[in-house]
Amino acid sequence: MVKKLKNQGLCNEVYKIKKDKKDFILRVFKKTHTVKIDRKQEFKIQNKAYKKGIASKPVYLSDKFMTCHFIKGSHKNKLSKKQIKVLAKSLKKLHKIKHKNKVYCLEKEFINYKKILDDKKSKKIIKNSLEKLKNNNKKKDLVLSHNDLNKENILFNNKVYFIDWEFASKNNRFFDLATLCIKYNFSKQEEKILLSSYFPIVKEKYYKRLKNYKVICKNFWKLWFKANF
Repeated sequence: MVKKLKNQGLCNEVYKIKKDKKDFILRVFKKTHTVKIDRKQEFKIQNKAYKKGIASKPVYLSDKFMTCHFIKGSHKNKLSKKQIKVLAKSLKKLHKIKHKNKVYCLEKEFINYKKILDDKKSKKIIKNSLEKLKNNNKKKDLVLSHNDLNKENILFNNKVYFIDWEFASKNNRFFDLATLCIKYNFSKQEEKILLSSYFPIVKEKYYKRLKNYKVICKNFWKLWFKANF
């Protein structure tokens, strides 16, 4: 049995398949981005995340589609204090995964958008983003990041699972942390809960980095959607 899911991604057509009393997800690739997607890398990273208990098990990959095990869960628009803590715990597991791949260079992406988007507003956004990146990129903060942690890519079911790993790569940890704060519209108190659940000790400079990366993330996604849609 094949059923097209109600919630569809921007870059994939998503179906639920039932076979031999087991449920699977089929993701049919449908969009070419300004950023080239390495599907083999995506498959490997998701498999490592599965072994850490934060992703579904990938099963098969071709040039046109990918299948993985179906995970029961729900998307949340508002998180409780407990859910924020569980989310931070899963994110910490993700960021500890070792994977040899190139660093996702946000500077290059913003420079690339400068070539594609020639309007004054975009140029101002790009300039502002590059200045903040220059002052906030720390090598020790480079981790394996999901890079697309919108609410539709996070499932809650006692634990927290992440789905759609196509943009996963090494990046600054604060990109994922800032994305969560933006997508869930966290208050200052909720941001404190997130950081205190993620870091053993929360230093004052972490709040500043988070604030700057919130600006970087907002700018990045504005430009991404403008360039791709």
